Amino acid sequence: MAVNTKTEYALRALIAIAEAGHLSAQKISESKKLPKKYIEHLLSLLKAADLINSSTGSTGGYELSKAPGEISFQDVLDAVDDKSYATACTHRFGKFCLGQDCTLSPFFSELDHRLQGIMQSYTLEDIIDLWKRE
Repeated sequence: MAVNTKTEYALRALIAIAEAGHLSAQKISESKKLPKKYIEHLLSLLKAADLINSSTGSTGGYELSKAPGEISFQDVLDAVDDKSYATACTHRFGKFCLGQDCTLSPFFSELDHRLQGIMQSYTLEDIIDLWKRE
């Protein structure tokens, strides 16, 4: 399973912020070799989701609004509106679903519920720990 670039870049930015404690969009862009405009857009989404705080001025930048252990992978997916892990045949994402008449709907609903649990169980801290073990 691959995440889309919004989620990947948002995670990279969050990891950079977690490592530094406080970081500007420019520094994130340079250190992670990511496009600055795209990072700025993602940072605004992460801020709107209350995952980061920002400050202005010459020492301005971004910091996590919560401890890394309190930010779940699902929080990041929600912040950047990444529905790539959502199963196509659920009532919540009904554009492909036949509704109550679909014989697969109960299965995909259960699958979606389990995937949500997995995404919620991984935190930014877990992701950082896994990366550091490599």
